Amino acid sequence: MVRHLSDPPQPFRGVQTQSRPTKRGRKRAVNVSIDEEILLQAKARGINLSQTLEDALGAALREERIRDFKEKNREAVKSYNRFIEKYGLWGQEYRKW
Repeated sequence: MVRHLSDPPQPFRGVQTQSRPTKRGRKRAVNVSIDEEILLQAKARGINLSQTLEDALGAALREERIRDFKEKNREAVKSYNRFIEKYGLWGQEYRKW
């Protein structure tokens, strides 16, 4: 296939250019206790309680995974930073920024 300059760019096949949609598991009913006034206000504004809770839990879990990663890799990051301080970045003399 011949490509021309006017053809739209194609992504590199080995690189994912868009995030994949999150695979959703099956739904499960749970009991949750919530402040009555908050519940009334949310219902009055048409807020989807299930989706809001799911989104909030997803965000909290992402933050926990990030915190865990930082904690587990703290020493490796410190060691890498010490290495950079001592030896500098490879190819730094060629950087233009």
